[in-house]
Amino acid sequence: MVFELERAKPDKLKKVRKIKSNATATRGGEGGPRAVPEVAKEIENQFLKAAESGSEIAKLLEVGKRPYGRKHASSQLLHGVTPSVAEPPTYADIEEELASRSRNLSSTLHKLHLWEKKLYREVKAEEKLRVAHEKKVRKLKRLDERGAEANKVDTTRKLVRDMNTKIRIAIQVVDKISVTINKIRDEDLWPQLNALIQGLTRMWKEMLECHQSQCQAIKEARGLGSIRASKKLGYEHLEATSLLGHELINWILGFSSWVSAQKCYVRELNKWLMKCLLYEPEETADGIAPFSPGRLGAPPIFVICNQWSQALDRISEKEVIEAMRSFTTSVLQLWEQDRLETTVMGQEKVRSMDREEQRIHREIQALEKKMVLVAPGEGLLVSGNVVYQSDTSNDSLQGSLQRIFEAMERFTDECMRAYDDLLVRAEEETAPRESEE
Repeated sequence: MVFELERAKPDKLKKVRKIKSNATATRGGEGGPRAVPEVAKEIENQFLKAAESGSEIAKLLEVGKRPYGRKHASSQLLHGVTPSVAEPPTYADIEEELASRSRNLSSTLHKLHLWEKKLYREVKAEEKLRVAHEKKVRKLKRLDERGAEANKVDTTRKLVRDMNTKIRIAIQVVDKISVTINKIRDEDLWPQLNALIQGLTRMWKEMLECHQSQCQAIKEARGLGSIRASKKLGYEHLEATSLLGHELINWILGFSSWVSAQKCYVRELNKWLMKCLLYEPEETADGIAPFSPGRLGAPPIFVICNQWSQALDRISEKEVIEAMRSFTTSVLQLWEQDRLETTVMGQEKVRSMDREEQRIHREIQALEKKMVLVAPGEGLLVSGNVVYQSDTSNDSLQGSLQRIFEAMERFTDECMRAYDDLLVRAEEETAPRESEE
């Protein structure tokens, strides 16, 4: 689906709010029973559409491109390989490197990183000058008190004056860099983040439509029974079940990592911005007032990123992951039982199955290390042996998949609504400032 790349207006957001009813109308309401191959194809197509919905975001974030910074010492700092003899980058060095980059979100963040590094070095240098200046001032005072020779007093006094001049210059440099950072933040970073929020809103809207279609398709499926097969199957069935188990584990890991990366990205942006605000807790009759960048008169980027970070922290992906993990448990249990019951196999196939079991163990261990942050204490692996939380082999395949897609639908709907609210708030924050200008 193609979306217009213009800023979403409040009246358009009302239409977005009605996405569920629109999506149902598009599908023509409740449909009749559908054959398994048709349902499988529909689910696959919707997964492809969901993946394609992130293509705009991939372009904004320059996914797949080489990281910035290979030429100057300033960039090498980003990779931890700065030569010990390298001189700090000059303004010309920074501008030369940045001029070769296009104006996009990645280059803007890289630019801010370089200027923050420069600011840090200048502040540290100014602090060293102040310490040295204080020592010279104390020395000059001692010389005066002792009635030291005039040439020693004059030499020390001259050093003090020179240091005063250097400190004033250092302060001017720090101020200039700070102004540059603020300008990049408000004039470059904020519009790009606003565009990213709009793109993510479109992405979540399209993903919601995809998961709604998948949920409807699996409800209409005909002939999806127990996950456990009613008859004994051969080695090819074992291989297919094993492959499905691997893919399900990778699906859980991929989904969890993807959601976590989004949250971490916004959280780190907000943490950096909060360090730029001088905040003192405000005492009221009802206690300490909650922190609000808007109340402090901060620019829109502070207000939106703070709300953005809080909104994503409130959204939990646990229900989706638990539904996925329950289905994965069933599939792995089926594979384990069938492997033990399938006795008519050659030695080579037995060894292959043993290697496959070890591989599954490793993948489950990797999964549980990741999942401990989402659902601690609930695992698929104990003492190196595959074990299961409950006997789920008789679960309905249709019911298991329906739980996954329903959880995905609720999760994407919650994400889309959070981004709707962000767009409305961004419009509210920018409109008064634009009218004042």
